[in-house]
Amino acid sequence: MSLVRRICFAGLAGGLALGLPGPASAQQIGATTVVKNDVSRLKGAQKNALAEGEKVFRDEAVQTGADSLAKIVFLDQTNLSIGPNARIALNQYVYSEERPAGKVALNLLKGSYRFVTGDLDKKAYEIKTPVATIGVRGTVFDVWTTGGRSVITLVDGEVRVCTRQASPQACLTLDQPGSVVVVTAGGLTPAPPGSATRFSFGGYCGANPGLCTPTRLSEGGAPQPAAFAALCGR
Repeated sequence: MSLVRRICFAGLAGGLALGLPGPASAQQIGATTVVKNDVSRLKGAQKNALAEGEKVFRDEAVQTGADSLAKIVFLDQTNLSIGPNARIALNQYVYSEERPAGKVALNLLKGSYRFVTGDLDKKAYEIKTPVATIGVRGTVFDVWTTGGRSVITLVDGEVRVCTRQASPQACLTLDQPGSVVVVTAGGLTPAPPGSATRFSFGGYCGANPGLCTPTRLSEGGAPQPAAFAALCGR
């Protein structure tokens, strides 16, 4: 039996002996490191307030109210900063320090965000808005989205933005910091850096420095059992 399997088996047995949640429990995928004002988790018909340092789980949504901000750091150290009146669905997350291949699928339903990639292969990220898909290639980018319109601004690195409509599908690669694309159901339109259509999440950062400063999960006070669950395939 491999060392990883022995550790997982021993940890599972110990957890059951202590009455801790077993494999059927929800999979922790990260933790909040910033919470300001009204921030909630949604799971089915349930809605519960989120506090700083709390775990977040696969297949739930996170929602912010007016004048509210949040930041989630995932197990692979991806940073997702969330602005006011936002809602994001945490659809899929597969990660293990022992197995570099993984998958992150996030659905940015509405609101504003800053996304900073973590340790996963860049092809592992699948970011969607109601009208766009965003392919990540080692990147920091900002998103503002409503039901029918998304504005994506590149901060650093490179992203490939496509319409969600598959036929015909239009795509555009952003590789210059400050470059912008506007996506609607009708297609996508590039905009020059500094244009009036540009969105920057940076406006939220000044009074909330932790919101935009890259954060490692251990620095955010997240409980250590989180990585253990992912390592064992849960």
